[in-house]
Amino acid sequence: MRLNDLQQAVQAHILAGGDTPAALLAAVAPPADVRWRIYADGYRLRLIEALAAQYPVLAARLGTDAFSALALEFVEARPSIHRSIRDYGSELETFAGARGDRNLDRMLGELAAFEWRLAGAFDAAQRPATTPADLAEVKPEEWATLAFTAVPSVQRLRTTTNAVAVWRAVKAATESPEASASAVEATPAAAVVDAIEWLIYRRELTVEFRSLPPDEAAAFDLLTSGASFGDLCGSLAEAGSETPALQAAGWLKGWLTEGLLART
Repeated sequence: MRLNDLQQAVQAHILAGGDTPAALLAAVAPPADVRWRIYADGYRLRLIEALAAQYPVLAARLGTDAFSALALEFVEARPSIHRSIRDYGSELETFAGARGDRNLDRMLGELAAFEWRLAGAFDAAQRPATTPADLAEVKPEEWATLAFTAVPSVQRLRTTTNAVAVWRAVKAATESPEASASAVEATPAAAVVDAIEWLIYRRELTVEFRSLPPDEAAAFDLLTSGASFGDLCGSLAEAGSETPALQAAGWLKGWLTEGLLART
């Protein structure tokens, strides 16, 4: 077997798993099957470990065995296509949530989505945010055309289960000196709740998050999708606001104070 053919066969076997191909058994001295399985099993174990590091609360909520089983299913169904292992696992939220229509699966999917966005906010590139003081010199006639973009750390998520409440409970249990398996198991049961919009972002080295009222969420998404401040005011007026400019300015000041926006 030529070296290139052997390399291709090794990669295909590691990714696909299953019985060791006869060509590989013939290429290595006995016990070839055991020696090849070190690579095939090791590849999956490293990816499972990476997923556990990426989703610590999900792993704690499920327990070691259940999370390992879920992660193995995911690894076999979604082979990595990334150069960096940090980028692997973004699809786990849809994978976990699509296993059924039970409340638990929906909650687990949203819990994974929440953790992925927390990590994304922490790892995001740094970009100086615009502050309220930066707008002090803006002329009145310029306000209508002011435009902003969200800084890279800003993440958005909409949940329809109590996933964030579960995250808080598990996080508190695992960080407590008295943390135990029973404490994690005592977290809230999965439940469907009213939809909640979440804003996730990094302030210096700390990731923070908060819920957004529906009207503020819609306004924030509009402004950060390319609309100008004038467009936002017009949208609020159309929605029935009696003081659209005042409402928009109040939200804008709050977002700038939180360090969420950069002027474009």
